Amino acid sequence: MDQPVDDALEAIGELSSEVFKDLDIETTRSPAYSNEAVSDEHDRRLWRILADTGLLAAVLPASVGGGGTGLPGMVRLLSDAGAALARLPLVETFVAVSVIDEKHLPAVLSGELVITAALAEHPSTITAPLRLTGQRLNGITQLVPYPLSSDLVLVPALREDDTEVLALVSLSTARVGDQVTTTGEPLGVLEFIDAEVMELCDAVGEARALAALFSSATLCGIAARALAMTAEYVGGRVQFGHPLATFQGVALSAADRYIDSRAMQAALWDAVYAIAENGISSPRARYAIATARVWAADGARRVVGSAQHLHGGFGVDVTYPLHRYHAWARYWELYGGSAEAWSGDLGELIAAHPIEEDQ
Repeated sequence: MDQPVDDALEAIGELSSEVFKDLDIETTRSPAYSNEAVSDEHDRRLWRILADTGLLAAVLPASVGGGGTGLPGMVRLLSDAGAALARLPLVETFVAVSVIDEKHLPAVLSGELVITAALAEHPSTITAPLRLTGQRLNGITQLVPYPLSSDLVLVPALREDDTEVLALVSLSTARVGDQVTTTGEPLGVLEFIDAEVMELCDAVGEARALAALFSSATLCGIAARALAMTAEYVGGRVQFGHPLATFQGVALSAADRYIDSRAMQAALWDAVYAIAENGISSPRARYAIATARVWAADGARRVVGSAQHLHGGFGVDVTYPLHRYHAWARYWELYGGSAEAWSGDLGELIAAHPIEEDQ
């Protein structure tokens, strides 16, 4: 696949690389030290930097003062954020701004509004969905990132006729219980009792597809950085008078993981351009999104696993940063459904829309 990269997208990459390169992940306590959250909130300072540098604006529509790079810009920014383990609800906010009314977007652009979402569960695992009665929301949802430092939350809910919609709700209307993920980042169990809904939209399928795409972008960044750390380590570590990288077993393992990382990125960008060319609801785009998700989940697991193995004891040393990448990869691997769940979705899609019919 050879897709063009325009100047605006290249500029986003250069600026995001510059912003994230100075991010010191060691300033946040390792999740290995405790079962409690490493913090109650996202990295507010980093969020402000993204707003002040124009990175948030760059991916938003020109109609609200943004740069208009849209989906490709979001994917590029999320890949860089994943590589830096940026403690931000970027996936959720980017899903939200893609489906809600544009009137909310200027506040996101300026960094004043932070939106999270309840999209971490695969639909097949939700046994008691939220319920809507008119404009009132009731029920419990879980695994919502950064509930104490976000302003609004986007949640799937069922109307009285059992049609599924997305509801945008103020977090001030929710009772919040604590959850913690493998990364140590705070999650929330949200309980709504006759909570007033600010906005409803019908784009549930689109939101879940975007969450899958965006989480895949994050995993691509995590895997790429873990691979780069591994290459540096085995190239510099000397055993028996030779760098580890010169040993055939090490070189072959690292090469396999490089192929995984490149395949993940190819599948990701194939999905981005399939959406641009065919629309997110088209069979072609849905194939590509599911394929990207399966590759990202399985590939990242293999990459970080081999990275830890090739690092030896350093791979699990809590004073060395690699173990954090394993924890983050595990979280995003399961976000929105596992590779197995998405493989099932892909199988059902192929059965309903045979690939040859989409050529």
